[in-house]
Amino acid sequence: MNEILFEWNPWWEEKYGFQKVKRDLFTHVKKWIERKEIIAILGARRSGKTTLLFEIIDYLINEKKVDRNNIFFIKADDDRVDKKELINTSLDEYYKWKNPQGKIFVFIDEIHEIPEWQKTLKRIYDLEHKNKKIFISGSNASLLKEELSYLLTGRFAYFELFPFSFREFLRANNVTIENETDVIKQKNTLRNLLTSYVEFGGFPEIVLENDKDRKEELLRFYFESILYRDIVKRKSIRNVEKLDRLIKWYLQNISAYVNYGKLGAFCELSTDTVGEYTRYLEDAYLIFVINILAYSLKKQFVNPKKIYCIDPGIRRIVGFVFSEDTGKIYENMVFTHLKRSGMDIYYWKNKGECDFIIQNKGIVEQVIQVSYNLKTSKEREVNGLVEAMEKFNVKKGLIITQDYEAKETIEGNEIEFVPLWKWLLT
Repeated sequence: MNEILFEWNPWWEEKYGFQKVKRDLFTHVKKWIERKEIIAILGARRSGKTTLLFEIIDYLINEKKVDRNNIFFIKADDDRVDKKELINTSLDEYYKWKNPQGKIFVFIDEIHEIPEWQKTLKRIYDLEHKNKKIFISGSNASLLKEELSYLLTGRFAYFELFPFSFREFLRANNVTIENETDVIKQKNTLRNLLTSYVEFGGFPEIVLENDKDRKEELLRFYFESILYRDIVKRKSIRNVEKLDRLIKWYLQNISAYVNYGKLGAFCELSTDTVGEYTRYLEDAYLIFVINILAYSLKKQFVNPKKIYCIDPGIRRIVGFVFSEDTGKIYENMVFTHLKRSGMDIYYWKNKGECDFIIQNKGIVEQVIQVSYNLKTSKEREVNGLVEAMEKFNVKKGLIITQDYEAKETIEGNEIEFVPLWKWLLT
């Protein structure tokens, strides 16, 4: 066991320095390190959760000057160890071996692999939170949120990590954008890198891999791992073929309106089963579902949903891609960028349509359209945006474009047009 613990905790015996791409989410997590709550990092498999935990450890050792022996990492998905009492047994061994003095920082990666982990954490927190700060990570949204909320109400704070944002993608490619001058000088570089970002997405290992064939293989492995480990195995799905058909329909039809009843007929599934399987896909961070903005829950429920994918690379590998799909991919990238920011996102549809309505504490703050080919769709996009602006009393609207940039006043409404490659830097 000591050999395994040493593998998990290399900083005990050697100088530790974080060499990976720094994540923007760390800035938010850092504010909670001094507090007593358990910090939970949730996100898709391979999105960089473990690496973010290592970034926190680097901060503790090299900036906060925490004794490296007081940092303890448990890798819960290691198949060499018995999961049943993993937290208790590994902590016992750690205390015997290292005999740490003072407050310790405990990191448990992929904690959902441990049975009844939430009961163990509740006991540790209630008895020892003054002497222990706990960080956990996991790959299943509702499972972890429900279990954290059920037994650990008021004892945790959770953060969701996604694949690299475009700004993080640039950082991984050694491109630094500090101000507007950098944007202007590196416009062509930014546009070219956006093309690569659209093609292969933002999963960290894929971004850092140079071989295109290997990127393709990794994307397939990631999709299959999410499908079979996080959905089929965990949810005991028997009819994998119909689930696979549902997933492929979603990924081929990102940003489209979805009626669960009609989709169920296509997939030979009941409406309830489509809803259930869709929640499983959401829990695994493979897709996201948004509702129409209506102040009646019934209207939100009965109106069609819109579906988006976690990553354009995954979507391209699994779904059939056509030349006219670029507009859908642009819309999907706008959605994931908004999602990273933790905003409440809806769509609007009446006489016209508006892609995204951004709400904060019940108040609509922003309305956004996405248009890849503005030459053929400007009138339609503007009309839908203006209708939403007037409906929700928003003074400024935004249309995200391929490359057109301007500010226009249309029917007394101020509308800004911003290229996607530039907007993703905000």
